[in-house]
Amino acid sequence: MKSDLESGSATSNMIRIPAGIFTMGDSRFERERPVREISTEEFWIDKYLVTNAEFLDFVDSSGFPVPIHWSQGKPPIGQDSHPAEVNWVQANAYAKAHGKSLPTEIEWEKAARGTDGRIFPWGDEFEAFRALTWETSAVTGMHSEPVTARPEGASPYGCEQMVGLCEEWCEDIYDAYPGSNYESVGYDAGLRVLRGGSWIFPQTHARCSYRCFESPDLDTSGFTQLGGPGFRCVIRGGEK
Repeated sequence: MKSDLESGSATSNMIRIPAGIFTMGDSRFERERPVREISTEEFWIDKYLVTNAEFLDFVDSSGFPVPIHWSQGKPPIGQDSHPAEVNWVQANAYAKAHGKSLPTEIEWEKAARGTDGRIFPWGDEFEAFRALTWETSAVTGMHSEPVTARPEGASPYGCEQMVGLCEEWCEDIYDAYPGSNYESVGYDAGLRVLRGGSWIFPQTHARCSYRCFESPDLDTSGFTQLGGPGFRCVIRGGEK
């Protein structure tokens, strides 16, 4: 018998991530140490990044301010199916308005990586056709694409475009991992976690364990030229 979440419209285009243990982190990189075995509860996560069209629907229905880099209050022409590039405040407002949340770092990494500690969502070897990173964009000039453009880069659970294309906001305030000697720069400043790399960064940023940070109220005025972070949402058991 299907659960309430499995049978409800709330989880349309979302993927169930089962409860259980997965490997988080990478011992090769200071920010990503130590490697830990982490247990999660079941949750649901968007299969795709939230699109410009979806964010526009939210703006139109809620009266939420239009992103300032949108010309005449609309997303770039021809990019309705591309990821909505927004700051953390905007992404969080969208999630809450839909009864959802931004994923925690733990949730994001499990959805991207599965349980076996793989480096990229598809395995341990980088393959440029699976993700839009600098290796591709520097040659093609491509800086954005539809969120459904690379199914071949899907995670073990079927989540698409979790690396490359655009960085993704997480719910957390950035901090060093427990047991790490790395000096945190984000916690006191309230900086929020970003995951997944983007078209402007090389493959080293497209690893499942890569993490960085940015101000939650990041100025979006430069996103037209340089792009910016996107996001996807989660539903947890308590948010049914």
